[in-house]
Amino acid sequence: MNESLAGVDILLVEDEPLIGMMSKAVLEEHGASVVWVQTDRDAYQAFEKDGPAFRVLVTDINLREGTTGFDIARFARRLFPEIPVIYVSGEEPGALSDFAVENASFLYKPVPESALVAAVEAISVRQGIAEWRELQQVKCS
Repeated sequence: MNESLAGVDILLVEDEPLIGMMSKAVLEEHGASVVWVQTDRDAYQAFEKDGPAFRVLVTDINLREGTTGFDIARFARRLFPEIPVIYVSGEEPGALSDFAVENASFLYKPVPESALVAAVEAISVRQGIAEWRELQQVKCS
């Protein structure tokens, strides 16, 4: 197992079960801790309950019911202004990017596993999670 995402807690919002299961599995194979929810309502509850634990939000834009991934990201940023956001959509991001939170990333479906992992790895490097993980290992030794 590759541990490149060890120490990264992710909230994954994906309404399509197969995509959600596969995305969760690949992120966990790389060491991330993933909470996967299928609805906007569950995403809002997850942020209210465990929000500070999440280091990254990965959200589908077009959810079948309720609000959109854009709304979820805005909600998350109101609570946690620095949380990185990765949007995933079957639509080209072009015009959609006007609705996105600042400094968000876009991945176009179908997302190759390597692209999803690389996007989260890039964020974790920017956040200094690697340094945090090393510091925690030193404290535990």
